[in-house]
Amino acid sequence: MIEITDFAKKRIDVLMRQQKEDHQKTIAGLRLSMKGAIPNVEYGLAFVEAGKEEPGDISVEANGIKVFMEQKNGKFLEDVKIDFIQTLQQNGFKVDNPKVVSTPASAPETPANLNSPEAIAVQKVLDTEINPGVASHGGQVTLVDVKDQVAYVRLGGGCQGCGMASVTLQQGVITAIKKAVPTIQNVMDVTDHAGGNNPYYSGPQ
Repeated sequence: MIEITDFAKKRIDVLMRQQKEDHQKTIAGLRLSMKGAIPNVEYGLAFVEAGKEEPGDISVEANGIKVFMEQKNGKFLEDVKIDFIQTLQQNGFKVDNPKVVSTPASAPETPANLNSPEAIAVQKVLDTEINPGVASHGGQVTLVDVKDQVAYVRLGGGCQGCGMASVTLQQGVITAIKKAVPTIQNVMDVTDHAGGNNPYYSGPQ
């Protein structure tokens, strides 16, 4: 049975009202989609406007909200949990599926300059300040390179493709790294966000 937490329901209800007030659209529910294969499954959430439901979709009700899915995905998505995560690092929806067991990503090839004092200091910031926070919603920030006083990072897991990734980077990662390692002048995001899931999110309040 699909579960929508009470916190997520409140956010969805607010956004549904905004759609009706701002765009004169009545929302029938949410469309839950997926792409990829286990263990690299990515999920999508989007509003379904009343009258524009897909004929082949199946629908279930979760916490008073109708959830639409492609029929072929129904069995795989039948036990997902939709939650809303609100932290300093992210503000958005998260989809958990007990049918998917996460596997650790393979470690990237380590360039020589990741052994420099600057790189070691940046890595320490990620390990102690950044990743413990983003890990709570499946995210991870990896140091890719340090060159010419610039740290290159990659956002993975729940952070890849996230609609709030730029906020995570600006308010969390960049600020923390530059504060702890003053010689770092800039932090560049080299994530392929187009390859990640773009969660349905409300934006900053």
